[in-house]
Amino acid sequence: MTTVGCTRNQSHEMTCEKCGKAPIAPEYAEYVSKRLILTFWSCTNCGYRFETEALAPTDAELELNSTALERFFPSLLAA
Repeated sequence: MTTVGCTRNQSHEMTCEKCGKAPIAPEYAEYVSKRLILTFWSCTNCGYRFETEALAPTDAELELNSTALERFFPSLLAA
């Protein structure tokens, strides 16, 4: 498995290093420390497996407000 930095295309999606297609979702994420997060991916197009690492900002705080919740969990009800 290869470790790479976050590779994102112009539409802000993760892309496979081998074929350039966007994986649907990561297999899983592992919190290595308070700041370091490893995310494990498997490309559904070519089967290439890789991991990315991301660092959370040192001053990051969890803020859950109605705007953030709406953005990440949009309503599934249709009016």
